Amino acid sequence: MLTLKAIDHVGLRVSDMDKTLHFYQQLGLALLRASGPAADGRRAAVIQVGNQEINLVSRPEFVPSEENKHAGIDHFCLQVEAASFDDVIAELQRAGIDIGKGAEQRRDGTSVYLHDPDGVRVELLLKNAMA
Repeated sequence: MLTLKAIDHVGLRVSDMDKTLHFYQQLGLALLRASGPAADGRRAAVIQVGNQEINLVSRPEFVPSEENKHAGIDHFCLQVEAASFDDVIAELQRAGIDIGKGAEQRRDGTSVYLHDPDGVRVELLLKNAMA
């Protein structure tokens, strides 16, 4: 039987690599590697989240439209470490990142939702001390 233990990585199509990298680096994620642009305009980057990665790919045709609204991904969740949820909010405000929805109490902690430059929802979860 196959046992799934953790998210290894998430792959995102992005329309503007520079804006996307800036957004995730403002959240404190490290750029591991980047490539491109290739002859066809393709760029790729890998950013690190703990032991996992987010793989970013941009191509000239990856422009959001009414027909293409991020099919296949609703959101992904990043667990955060902080003394309090107020500290999480303060850090986001200092970084100039707009908070879409939150704070929302969950059974295992408190979450806030953000949107990256392409509209992908990113959930930040501060787990309860007892969770």
